[in-house]
Amino acid sequence: MTLQVAGRVELAEPIYRSILELEPSHGAANHCLGMLLVQTSRLELGLPHLLAALNANPELSDYWLGYLEALLLLGMKGEALSTLALARRHGLAGRATEEFAVRLESQIARNGGHPTPTGSHRTADQPEPSSASRRREAEVIRREETALLAMIKERRFSESLGVARQMTERHPEHGTAWKILGAMLWAADFPEDALNAMLTSVRLLPGDAEAHGNLGSALNKMQRLDAAVIWLRRALAIDPNFAAGHSHMGTNLQLQGRYAEAEVSLRRAIELSSPDFVDGVETSHTNLLFMLNHNPGVTAQTLFDEHCNVGAYLERGLPKSRPPHSNLRDPERCLRVGFVSADLRNHAVTSFVEPIFKHWQNHDDLRVSVYYSNPTEDEVSGRLRAYVSRWRPVFGLSEAQLARTIEDDGIDILIDLAGHTAFHRLRAFAHRPAPLQASWLGYPATTGLNAMDYYLADRHFLPPAQFDRFYTEKLVYLPAAWTFEPCKAAPPVNSLPALKSGSLTFGSFNRLGKINEATINLWSQLLRAVPDARMIIAGVPLEQRHIELIDWFRVAGIDRDRLDFHPWTNQAALLALHFQIDMALEPIPYSGCTSNNHALWMGVPTLTLAGSTPASRLSAANLGQLGLEEFVAESAADFVAKGLYWSTHLDALAGLRAGLRARWRAAPARQSAFVADGIERALRHMWRRWCAGLPPESFDATAIPA
Repeated sequence: MTLQVAGRVELAEPIYRSILELEPSHGAANHCLGMLLVQTSRLELGLPHLLAALNANPELSDYWLGYLEALLLLGMKGEALSTLALARRHGLAGRATEEFAVRLESQIARNGGHPTPTGSHRTADQPEPSSASRRREAEVIRREETALLAMIKERRFSESLGVARQMTERHPEHGTAWKILGAMLWAADFPEDALNAMLTSVRLLPGDAEAHGNLGSALNKMQRLDAAVIWLRRALAIDPNFAAGHSHMGTNLQLQGRYAEAEVSLRRAIELSSPDFVDGVETSHTNLLFMLNHNPGVTAQTLFDEHCNVGAYLERGLPKSRPPHSNLRDPERCLRVGFVSADLRNHAVTSFVEPIFKHWQNHDDLRVSVYYSNPTEDEVSGRLRAYVSRWRPVFGLSEAQLARTIEDDGIDILIDLAGHTAFHRLRAFAHRPAPLQASWLGYPATTGLNAMDYYLADRHFLPPAQFDRFYTEKLVYLPAAWTFEPCKAAPPVNSLPALKSGSLTFGSFNRLGKINEATINLWSQLLRAVPDARMIIAGVPLEQRHIELIDWFRVAGIDRDRLDFHPWTNQAALLALHFQIDMALEPIPYSGCTSNNHALWMGVPTLTLAGSTPASRLSAANLGQLGLEEFVAESAADFVAKGLYWSTHLDALAGLRAGLRARWRAAPARQSAFVADGIERALRHMWRRWCAGLPPESFDATAIPA
């Protein structure tokens, strides 16, 4: 701050950024950096930091005034007007506030009482271009924009990113170019650059609902929920019938645990969506199913019915039967197995898939093909490429084109690794490009497709006879549904922290959106039963969301001083945080899988409440595979009783912690060869049945000889 006041902004800026790398929600650092960026004419970059400061401490008048000034400088007078009203409700008052209000009202009055589009304004000594010159420039822009949109339609994304960037350089006041650039940068996985481009686009296109919706959606994905909702409300104010805006708002509400409101928004988005498929991806349906999986009030039957509805939608217009596949019906020949996924990159799915692909590398009985449906690849993608026979980037293909490609490749068994998640290609599966099709790993529930033959599970995840009716697929019971590759940077397991402190510290490492009010109520019952215990919640952004969690805990009788919050930083830091935790607690109804595996590797057992929906049993599956059924509760009362038991048996818990990594290494379910061979036996059994002309059936792969 001293450097900034002295005008040494080039020295002050990197210090602020260093602070924010360690603590992204630091109020003073965000405010000072935001003001620095505003002062150096980088308004679009400063606005998110000013908003973050305001979220961190809404009681400071300087934070309100700094944010209001930035809105006004950006020409967002309507947003400034509504924000000023909100600030006054928070107690903002005084001379500076009234002076700002007068300036704002004056600017609105000068523009006829309405906010106006902003851009760079010509100075007095700059001549206005002639009408002919303006027409020529407009025609050039029109031609460039048409060519760019055609390039995007042809899915030439790498090329279109460079063209969009060049267009913004040639025409810096053309908002559509900035809007396209923002979308391209986001798809290419440059989130901060994309955010800056999107902020420029909304400044130049104040009446464009899509530009505002894109910005709100990006902020959703960056977990800046309070900022996101501002832009989403603005998008829907511009166009109340903007389907994508309602869908993005539904996602925002779901992440806040406001499920009823989220469902209204998502169903409105579906109602407003085009009845035609856009490359087979129907985001609003996907978001609806994702939200329903997280809603504690949704029954397993309702969840199944909704998936069937979406499955019928995806199969709409396609023939119920198709000509027989020409694959050679030889039950013992080398199988051609295809995997369809957008997550074969630096993503949680890789931790489960990579050990299997590695084991199958150069396998004589299998040839693996990957159909990668994400627009970007990374070093992890490159590593996985080396394990498979064929790797096809297919993001640019329509669903029909993808289905034809798979069929031309002669795939015998096609496996979906996405379910109803981002960039899924379930519409391609609906075309039935392979004789046999299965879903595995990436999504816990049914796809709802009649064209999907099998779902791969195990008895710990989906106990036999309990879940068959909730899947359109036939359930296949593997020896283990998945293995897991621990993080190589994981530190050694430490001794039980409670042995020193004398009391338990519970922890949660679950992503934003899983922790809802029902979860807080469940955890609070245990915290009340163990009154000297503490709770660490890691990975939740330290914005408005953690304030809501504190309020939920307070209502449930748990004081703030028993809670510690840690934002997401990096994987190594989160793993090290396990040193402070004696036992992890799972949320309901969507339990953890990746986070649960990391905790078990760090010697931290997890207490979970296994419910009636598939998503509620993910953690129970991991615990069952390691023989830790004593941490799987069947009711809320059982959850509390089990937690209370361990609070009085610290020596036993310490012994378990000390031996948990060795137990992990010895467990068959954690041996990649064991799991890969079990999957291969299951695939071979499916194939033999198809060669014999038999229909798909549920079966137990553990009964099939190697």
